[in-house]
Amino acid sequence: MKILDRYLTRVATLAVFLTLLSLVSITSLFALFEELGESQATYGFIDALTYLAQTLPRRVDELLIYCVFLGYLLSLGSLAENGELTAARVAGVSPMRLLGALIPSLIICLLVSFCLSEYLAPTGEQAAERGKQRAQYGENALSQKGGLWFRDGGEYVQISTLASNGDLQGIRRYSVDEQHQLIQSLQAESATFDESVQTWTLYNGSITQLNNVSTQAQAFAQQTWQTPMTPKLLASQAFLEPKKMPLIGIHNQITFLEQQNLSATEYELVYWSRILKPLTFFGMALLALAIVIGPLRSSGMGQRLTIGIFVGLGFKYLQDLFAPTAIVFGVPAIIAVALPTIIFALAARTLIKRFA
Repeated sequence: MKILDRYLTRVATLAVFLTLLSLVSITSLFALFEELGESQATYGFIDALTYLAQTLPRRVDELLIYCVFLGYLLSLGSLAENGELTAARVAGVSPMRLLGALIPSLIICLLVSFCLSEYLAPTGEQAAERGKQRAQYGENALSQKGGLWFRDGGEYVQISTLASNGDLQGIRRYSVDEQHQLIQSLQAESATFDESVQTWTLYNGSITQLNNVSTQAQAFAQQTWQTPMTPKLLASQAFLEPKKMPLIGIHNQITFLEQQNLSATEYELVYWSRILKPLTFFGMALLALAIVIGPLRSSGMGQRLTIGIFVGLGFKYLQDLFAPTAIVFGVPAIIAVALPTIIFALAARTLIKRFA
């Protein structure tokens, strides 16, 4: 059995990464055309290539789950065509035992996905978005796009510029009372963050107190600012969508939003999709095995590839269908994320029971 395990691991892993290479090449080409369609004259071919190179880890990670399914479908189908899979079944190897032989390659794919999603992709995405905005809008790109806004309790804060070292420029804070009436505004030229005490220091600003009778303004050279918003949280909100953040960054965003009594469903969906990623990989591997030993046992590679593409699209559409239900109808994020995988796993189990 160890010989079979090593053989299936080698064949399946090679098929997955060859499929990944093909899909990444195609999607990168289309992504390049899309980037070249940007209207800004300052954003040229070299800028587009740099952006594509820096965002490559994210695209690889997004495609990996579909490549696992297609790779297993094609590799197991090739073994079935050559009679090797039939010989293993005749020798008493059960479908679950065949699935167990795929576990080492699944672990390899999961480790690759973890390294990409938690380390390479977030770093590359943030650098890519900063570089793209700088090429399109100059050094003050964030301010030209309206700055970064966030809520902190009873305050609404606008940041004009976020430097790469975490320093801020152009800070405006607007405080409101329980009746949502503006009672204070603050403007500061810059701010720096002290990691040791987790506190911001504002420089060269003024505070304006507002009431029904009068308005009072007071200048300051330096002032402490206590807020749970850190430079990492600000950079994530400014340059990264939830699906592009590392898991710890998503968790921090959820914690911050819950502290502000704001909805964190969008982040929770991404959070649970990362946590349940091993289950998703396992479910797609089971489905690939079920299709090969079931309805496509004697089919050619072209038919298997066509079915694989449609099944992969179906899985993506199910994910896109259930995700909004968590936002619109208040379905728990873990259920919305897990349902597509459960549906496909049940379909695979049904196929195995019927044809095995």
